[in-house]
Amino acid sequence: MKLLGLTGNIACGKSTVASLLRDRGAGVLDADLLVHELYSDTDFATQVATLFGKDVLNSLGMIDRTALGKIVFSDANALRRLELLVHPAVGKLREEKLAELAARPEPPQVVILEAVKLLESGQGRDCHVVWCVRCQPETQLQRLMEIRGLSKDEAQKRLDSQPSYEAKLQLAQEQDVPLVFIENDGTPEELQERIGVLWSELQSAVAV
Repeated sequence: MKLLGLTGNIACGKSTVASLLRDRGAGVLDADLLVHELYSDTDFATQVATLFGKDVLNSLGMIDRTALGKIVFSDANALRRLELLVHPAVGKLREEKLAELAARPEPPQVVILEAVKLLESGQGRDCHVVWCVRCQPETQLQRLMEIRGLSKDEAQKRLDSQPSYEAKLQLAQEQDVPLVFIENDGTPEELQERIGVLWSELQSAVAV
């Protein structure tokens, strides 16, 4: 199996791209879903509560993502502390999921590893190539407000916490993985056409 890294800052459309690739037969591992699984684990939640206090837990002892988000998206140091805990745990869970995919009678040729901070967490090293979906900040802000129901201030805080594309490019070079930027300010049809071309190119490379 070949690993295709799929990244992009919040509200740029990487989940849409992942869905298009799933329709083409790729396996998909969504790091956000892996984090959800971790956050539902009460033992892991206890570790997070040790860092940020019991107010980040819900009545079931699992992590309240909204409460935690209010802390880490307004404090860069808090976000870094959280990532130091989350990234290794997600990496371990990811390897377990990959092993399950590989054990299928007909495993997918390509598995998509979707993560906002794919390169920042060092996961790019394991990828054949990394695709980065991006769009204008104004588009991101509008999507966060309309789709996720955030206030303008909350949405802007989320955007301000995102790494720059220049930093992503540098990390890709350090991890020796090709980085392809996919613009997503156009129509859904334009995005689908672009993904079709890139998928065909990837399939040709995998077949070699």
